[in-house]
Amino acid sequence: MQRGQDSIPNSTRRKHFTPLRFGYGHIMDSGDQESDPFSSASLWRLSRFSVEALRPLDDLPWNAGLPDISESAFTTSFEKFDDIDPIWKLNLSTDIEPPESSVHSSLDASIDAQSCVSVEGIQEKDTDDDIWGLDSLRPDPGSVAPLKSWEKFENRSFQEPVSAYFSESGVGGFDAALADISRKKGLEVSGRAVREAAFVRSLLRLGLGWSSPFFRCNPKTMKLEKNIPDIRVSGVSQSITDTIVEDVLRCGTNMQNVRNFARNVQTKSKDLSSVFTLRGTVAVIIYHFERQIMGHSDSIITMLQAATLFHRCGDLIQALAQIVNATEKASSDAEVISIVMDHAAFLAQKFGWMENLVQEIVVRVTEPWLGFIEGWIGLRPEGPALNDLIVNGKTFIQVEKYDDPIKFRTRPSRIEYAYRGDHMPSFIPHDQAQLIFESGKSLRLLRKSHPHHPIGRHDVLARTGHLHMHCATTWTEIEQIQRKAQEYEANLRAEILRYHKGDSEIQPTDDGSAPSDPAAENNEIVEKAFNLFDIDGDNQTSDSAMYEKTLSENKISDMLQRTRGEMIFSDSETRFGPELASELYLSFAPVIASQAQLIDFSCLHHLFKEHDVRHHLNLQWRFQLLGDGSFASRLSNSLFDPEMESGERKSGVVRSGVHTGLRLGNRDNWPPASSELRLVLIGLLGDCYFSEKEPDPSDKASTQDNELPGGLSFAIRELSSEEIERCRDPNAIEALDFLRLQYKPSETLEALITPRSLSKYDRLFKHSLRLLRMVSVVKGIVRDSTVRDTLAGDTRNVFQKFRIDAQHFVLAISDYCFHVGIGSTWSRFQSTLDKIERCLNRGDIDGTLEAAHSVPRLRDLHEDILDQMLFAFFLSKRHTAAAKLLDNIFSTILAFSPMSKADGSGLRHENEGQVLHLYSMFRKQVSTFVAYLRSLESGKGASKTMVKSAAFFGLRNEPTSVFEHLRVRLEVKDYY
Repeated sequence: MQRGQDSIPNSTRRKHFTPLRFGYGHIMDSGDQESDPFSSASLWRLSRFSVEALRPLDDLPWNAGLPDISESAFTTSFEKFDDIDPIWKLNLSTDIEPPESSVHSSLDASIDAQSCVSVEGIQEKDTDDDIWGLDSLRPDPGSVAPLKSWEKFENRSFQEPVSAYFSESGVGGFDAALADISRKKGLEVSGRAVREAAFVRSLLRLGLGWSSPFFRCNPKTMKLEKNIPDIRVSGVSQSITDTIVEDVLRCGTNMQNVRNFARNVQTKSKDLSSVFTLRGTVAVIIYHFERQIMGHSDSIITMLQAATLFHRCGDLIQALAQIVNATEKASSDAEVISIVMDHAAFLAQKFGWMENLVQEIVVRVTEPWLGFIEGWIGLRPEGPALNDLIVNGKTFIQVEKYDDPIKFRTRPSRIEYAYRGDHMPSFIPHDQAQLIFESGKSLRLLRKSHPHHPIGRHDVLARTGHLHMHCATTWTEIEQIQRKAQEYEANLRAEILRYHKGDSEIQPTDDGSAPSDPAAENNEIVEKAFNLFDIDGDNQTSDSAMYEKTLSENKISDMLQRTRGEMIFSDSETRFGPELASELYLSFAPVIASQAQLIDFSCLHHLFKEHDVRHHLNLQWRFQLLGDGSFASRLSNSLFDPEMESGERKSGVVRSGVHTGLRLGNRDNWPPASSELRLVLIGLLGDCYFSEKEPDPSDKASTQDNELPGGLSFAIRELSSEEIERCRDPNAIEALDFLRLQYKPSETLEALITPRSLSKYDRLFKHSLRLLRMVSVVKGIVRDSTVRDTLAGDTRNVFQKFRIDAQHFVLAISDYCFHVGIGSTWSRFQSTLDKIERCLNRGDIDGTLEAAHSVPRLRDLHEDILDQMLFAFFLSKRHTAAAKLLDNIFSTILAFSPMSKADGSGLRHENEGQVLHLYSMFRKQVSTFVAYLRSLESGKGASKTMVKSAAFFGLRNEPTSVFEHLRVRLEVKDYY
């Protein structure tokens, strides 16, 4: 309770107390002290402090010899507070006592801390405050004066007695209790106590990752730790202090690691673009995080407030530290993006208030990768940076160079692009990743032949809408991207149709300004990212105006600026949008789909109309699959007809290419020489090819040189040493495995006729040659029964039974393979090609895409058709045992063939026992083969890939298994 300045007798204090009146009240002299203080009788008397009661002062003599007083003597101490050494503002230890202007209260335990803070508060007050304002009458909550008692009011030297209650003893009593407990337990000290204000300031620096008198960084462990192990705050136990400091220590260590990551720019030339962006983003977050902490530091006066401040901030810094630590081990942009996306999705679910921030980090980190995708699929010009990334193998594209194996060719090495799935971010679906890769690959193929195509001209793309890929965060933004993609696709469709009609006069853009270079913009962003952050523990934050401007112009800076004061203490506003893992896919899927459809249509038009891909596919069917009857017949005669003239080199005999054959099965030396092969097969392909089609005038040069499309010709297959040994036996089924057809499509046609599909054509050609030979062999053994000396009329003749059964089996297999395995499967593929070609003729983009879907889909259909043929030929991995059994049956028939010829020469009885053994073996093998056909399920009569393609393209599936056709042909009346 506040009192006046003059003394009052104890008798009055024992009675009721009446406040003194200053100004109008009066002080009684000794003669009036016994009067009643509640009486109004003496109110008429003047106070002794009135002017009339004062005696006039005597004139004092003036001493003229006194020195002049300097102006500094009249300067108040408040004007010099700014020049005080900052170390005195910290109040680091309790050894430095505060001014004795305040007396510790025994009623409030927090007075000590408040009085310490009030000293700093006084120093920081503005001396120009209006002393006449009403605000000056309000008490300062940070500078509460100790309460006074009557004893202290009466006697200034009076010492207040110590309160008997421990709860009123304040921090001194708590510290004394701790010291007493330490003595009883035998401990030397109970913790070194410091002022809470100084400790709070050090705690704030600790949370920001800076050193202070109480905390330092250990250079070995690279972690912050206590500089004084047993430090504590007066009034707080050592264990509670350590618990609070532990959380802030963790935040400070994470903050230091994140800061070091943002400042690590020594290896920026070797770094990844996504890491560049992540560093710049982290630097902006740290900068604004520090500013917010420093802005709240004035209101932090207790250790618990500091701990609460860094509680949520610690979660944010720990999240950044986890992302940083994970990305430092990444070796590609895709891995960095995947790591950031995985962590961001987890943090967005765990901390709802952090969702917008981690979402912005993902957006910024994926910007360079999205820029690369734009350049790859043709949405922006290709710059040197894009080509360098592709060549250096830092993306999902791998460049492979192939040299032409044909001699005396001077063409440059062919460049092929391969897909690397491990360099694609994990959140991209596999089909979407394949679409991105194939679109860029097809676009480069189109640009080589049509450099002025509208889809490759960026002035046209700018006029049609010029799409850009960016991450949308709400459903509204995603719908806007979809609408813009549809407008872009509609405008570019019109330009493409005009170009296909021959109207290639495309006007330049209205404004003469050149389009901005996205690569230069990306480089500028990267350079800013490296100059964003330059903070050390001494200077704290930079005062450079350029540095401030660089940070404030950043997008994350704007977002944090809007939420300043709310990011730490309140939750962010909710948004209506998809989850973070789906945002990117939903954002760029419409853009990629629109661009990919237009690229596919342009490439299909290029393949079908300019390179006549149907003619080349028909060429494979005619010669590789023996679909041309004239070619198959002439090839069979040239290889197996015994009546053809031999092409072997003989002394004194001039060889001619007319009616010359290899006569396989009627000669002893095998394989034939290369000159004999060339003599027999020369002109066979050319005669069959040009007999079906009259060459165009543009093909006269190739006709004169006998060069077929793709350089189609006979060649020698590369075989292993074991396979070569089997080819040396003319009676073996592998005798013709060395012969193959060679075809090399152009680089454009390789988009559909790939090396993998050519390998499948080669396997089918090798098997077809074996069937062609077996048909020739069974026809020969049947002719052997017509020889005059044969005993074919005998019903018990095992030779005749063997001939009939072998002919039935081989002809059934041949008819099944050529008519069902190849014929019906190829006709379904032809129907799809017919539909595509009709839509292209009408200029129907939607119909073309509905029929072909895309170039990769059509290529997959082509390969699936060949897989289905291999499946029907028992050449798939699933039917390896059946293929081996079929070769054994053919080998048994080939072993019987020379004995059948001997039967016509009258040597029947010498081979009858051996033929009986072969026939018995043949019957067992065929019975096993038919039993295997019966065991096949009807629902598994097609390859897995063919089932998917048939469903995708709407092809008609056979109601029964393909092998059911063969079983019916073989097992007539359950013969086996």
